[in-house]
Amino acid sequence: MRLRTRIALLTALATAVAVVAVSASAWFLARHQAVVAVDGLLDDRAAVIVGSGPVRRRPPVLTEDVLVQFITPGGVVVNPTGTVLPVTTDDLEVASGSRSSVRRSDTIEGVPVRILTVPASHLPSGGAVMLARPLTEVDDSLARLGRALVLLSGLGVVVAGLGGLIVAGRAMRPVARLTEAAEHVAETEDLEAVIEVDREDELGRLAQSFNRMLGSLATSRRQQQRLVTDASHELRTPLTALKTNLEVLRRVETIEPEERGRILDDVIFEADELANLVGELVDLATDEHEFGSPEVIDLTEAVARVAAREGRRSGREVTVVGDRSRVEMVPALLDRVVGNLVGNALKFSPRSDRVEIVVSQGRIEVLDRGPGIPDADKEAVFERFYRSDEARTLPGNGLGLSIVKAVVERHGGTVHIEDREGGGARFVVAFPEVD
Repeated sequence: MRLRTRIALLTALATAVAVVAVSASAWFLARHQAVVAVDGLLDDRAAVIVGSGPVRRRPPVLTEDVLVQFITPGGVVVNPTGTVLPVTTDDLEVASGSRSSVRRSDTIEGVPVRILTVPASHLPSGGAVMLARPLTEVDDSLARLGRALVLLSGLGVVVAGLGGLIVAGRAMRPVARLTEAAEHVAETEDLEAVIEVDREDELGRLAQSFNRMLGSLATSRRQQQRLVTDASHELRTPLTALKTNLEVLRRVETIEPEERGRILDDVIFEADELANLVGELVDLATDEHEFGSPEVIDLTEAVARVAAREGRRSGREVTVVGDRSRVEMVPALLDRVVGNLVGNALKFSPRSDRVEIVVSQGRIEVLDRGPGIPDADKEAVFERFYRSDEARTLPGNGLGLSIVKAVVERHGGTVHIEDREGGGARFVVAFPEVD
């Protein structure tokens, strides 16, 4: 069943419940008012009879559709002929003077009546007067009212259902457009489709969210295409060098040992570069959730651990000073950020100089004594595969700093480069601190 139909049915059901409740209340209220009117008529007739003075006891009479009957204090009904009104214990109590009055509904020969019993204070011997009025007209009126209410209720439910169907159709138009857009994307893989938003309610926000999702997917696909294009370009160089060196080894029958060693060293170097490039590409393409869940980390301890590892690998001095800053992020990704920054600093610093790291208030500062970075390149170095003129002769593929920026920004941080006093560069990473 379509959502539009379900909304219309629910609207009709809710309307039916409300209409039935209102109709029933109206019917019972009308019945109550009709009975009150009959009671008022009986009260008026009783006042006339009681106030008329001593009269001869007579049998029930029909005056203005009101039946009258007398009861003696001893409980004898004065009614030699005609219809006898039913006498109850309550009526006898009124006749004996132990009760003021009684009113009730009853049935006489299948006809519903309303009965009032009052003391016969106008008679010397006392007793009671019973008055009754048929409720036939009241019941007929209530029956007509009931039929009218049923008809109007049914009509109201039908109108509410149709109205609900129309309103639901209009309300579901944005959802229909969303569905069409989703089907269009699924069939054509066109992520540039945009849904027009002309409302500010929940459905409007849903359409805006869908547009943002499509925009994010389109951006992601463009980045993937760019990554594939850049990767294919960067892979071509080491693969070409490997192929050239291997062809030389295969075609040249006699190669001097020294030349063979040089060629093999080049092959190993290019293979290492290729392995590093593939590893960096895998890291860029891997979802951060696959590296684990975020944890609260002592920043200085984590940085010191990575610095010690990089120092052992390079045989260089890497120092760390810091406070007890704590951040929340994936440990493996923090290791990668620090490792890439330290590796970059070691690559550009003279071997005689150490790399210094300062940790303070969620910030990591990596300081080197390299040639520094021109202002024009301070943003570009974080782009994928970017290599400055100074870096083109050094090992690397231009992905390390782009990974740093991507990871830092995913965790709500920032990264930038400053000039270091005395020469060199200062890479500054700032993460939000946690308590």
